[in-house]
Amino acid sequence: MVDIAEVLREIEATEIVATLREGLLILTEELVVEYASPGFVRTFAVDHAATLGRHLADLGNGQWNVAELLRVLEQIVGGGPEVEGFEVEHTFEQLGRRVMHINARKTVRPGNGSRRILMVVSDVTDAVDAAREVDRQRRLAQGIVDTLREPLLVLDAGLGVVEASRAFYRTFAVDDDQTIGRPLAALGNGQWAIPELIELLTDVIPDNTTIEDFEVRHVFPQIGEKAILLNARKVYREGNHSATLLLAMEDVTERRRLEAERAAAAGRAERLLEELNHRVMNSLSTISSIISFEGRTLADEECRTAFERMRRRIFSVGTLYRALTKSGSVDTVDANAYLSSVARDIAASMSGRSEAVRLELDLEAIELSTQLAVPIALIVNELFTNSLKYAYGDGRYGILGLSLKMADERTMVLTIWDDGPGINPTARVDSGLGQRLVEAFLTQLGATMKRESDASGTRFYIAIPYENDST
Repeated sequence: MVDIAEVLREIEATEIVATLREGLLILTEELVVEYASPGFVRTFAVDHAATLGRHLADLGNGQWNVAELLRVLEQIVGGGPEVEGFEVEHTFEQLGRRVMHINARKTVRPGNGSRRILMVVSDVTDAVDAAREVDRQRRLAQGIVDTLREPLLVLDAGLGVVEASRAFYRTFAVDDDQTIGRPLAALGNGQWAIPELIELLTDVIPDNTTIEDFEVRHVFPQIGEKAILLNARKVYREGNHSATLLLAMEDVTERRRLEAERAAAAGRAERLLEELNHRVMNSLSTISSIISFEGRTLADEECRTAFERMRRRIFSVGTLYRALTKSGSVDTVDANAYLSSVARDIAASMSGRSEAVRLELDLEAIELSTQLAVPIALIVNELFTNSLKYAYGDGRYGILGLSLKMADERTMVLTIWDDGPGINPTARVDSGLGQRLVEAFLTQLGATMKRESDASGTRFYIAIPYENDST
């Protein structure tokens, strides 16, 4: 009599097996296929009838003739442990390369005690390939990280350390047990537990912002005080919601030390130069006074005039160092303040009365280096002296003008003029020491000079190359 309950159980089991995506084989103790599920036939594109009754090693083109697999199945038959996740990789004729995970166990059928092996086969090719690619990318990324000379941390969304470069371990004298899996704020003795830094890193995740050159100064265990520049950014992958952060570090301790030393050295040099300027100013003032005193004792008018011209030249240079001392600068001077002082002194000393000539000054506040300021002042001294001597030497009153302007970014124009009767074409006013000095100063400056003279006065136009060393 047919056992209806048994039939129903078999029908129920068959339906369940048919719905499985994985392949199922039922093998005899001799490893002969007794049953192949629809999932197995479908996955490996085999003929169902050609599969039943064949030894496992003979299926297809022998792809199941895997010595290790056959060995563990035979062990199962002999009472050995079941197989979990046994991996087989094979290239099938029609399907190509496949990676499979196999689970197998022995069963005993109730009633007759017959033994069978249930073998479940899962096609895990895509999952295995994806995992291998992830591992390859991870190892590649770790290799890149480890080649960096600067320390680098990879952080998760909770600011826990996922990876650390060799440079990080080397720089901060720690190992991976003290680093990997720990929160950033808990590393070392808490040197990274900086509220502002933690807040900045937390903002990087949702806002996709970056941190550039955030400086940390701390006394680290074993390595002492360090100055570290931090740069952080989120790792972006299109289509995902990655919250991984890269935190790069640059040890700038030595750079900061050198910067401090250079600043201190520059400060000392500047103070020394200020002191030198002050001493030069005093020395030139003393020399100028001595020359002025000696000149007044001379009976010869020509000698007194020569002494006075010498005094004005020295005084012009002394005025430069006086201006440097007042401004607190060591190597630049304001053209307006400096040349105005030079012009007023020349006019007053030549005429004997400050009201003898009226000065017209139009000087831009151009920053002049001492290399420019000295020859320009000496040119002004010589040309002013000539104008005062020849245009107003007979006691006439008049206007003496001085202008300095930028013609363009690289050229200054110095203009000197008077409203005297003009230069007599037959007079030899260009043959003296003063003119030779002007020519020497023009050469020093790389400048060119143009002169115009008529009954309305004499004008000198001097084009001077200019380059502001502070820009």
